[in-house]
Amino acid sequence: MAIVQCENGHYFDDEKYSACPHCGDFEGDGDSTMSFVEEEGRAQEKLAEMVSTEKTVGFFQGRLKADPVVGWLVCTSGPERGRDYRIHAGRNFVGRSYKMDISIQDDPAVSRENHSSIVFDPRHGDYMLVPGEGTNTYINERPLTEPERLENGDVIGIGDSEFTFIAFCTGERTWL
Repeated sequence: MAIVQCENGHYFDDEKYSACPHCGDFEGDGDSTMSFVEEEGRAQEKLAEMVSTEKTVGFFQGRLKADPVVGWLVCTSGPERGRDYRIHAGRNFVGRSYKMDISIQDDPAVSRENHSSIVFDPRHGDYMLVPGEGTNTYINERPLTEPERLENGDVIGIGDSEFTFIAFCTGERTWL
């Protein structure tokens, strides 16, 4: 396995993926037959979509010209133990797919898409854990059946993994 860094700063296994899976809309398992020219064309199309003036811009992104981190999930138990995941303002979808905002790839008990989501409301400074289409989602060892407010230090069970929630934007600390 050779871990490389793309020009946008993402790290990936170049033996498994021929291009950065974080930058493009790539889902690879190592068996991709797409040529480099096709990949480059897809990347150019994605870039054109991103700079479109008609695209909706997030609350923070419009004000700060960036999408700043508002919190983290830290995997404390499970296949990705020790890994952290950034949480941004708005809705952060959780699943195994690279398309998810929080991609937990090595836990097969996590649904591919929309297992659950974490929402940060920048106007009120609230964090919420919202059930999705997946099973086995817990907050502090209680099954998650409806949206619940997250507090700093809460333990979230997703699939066969556990995560500790760490809030960054709290009280006086805000990006507004």
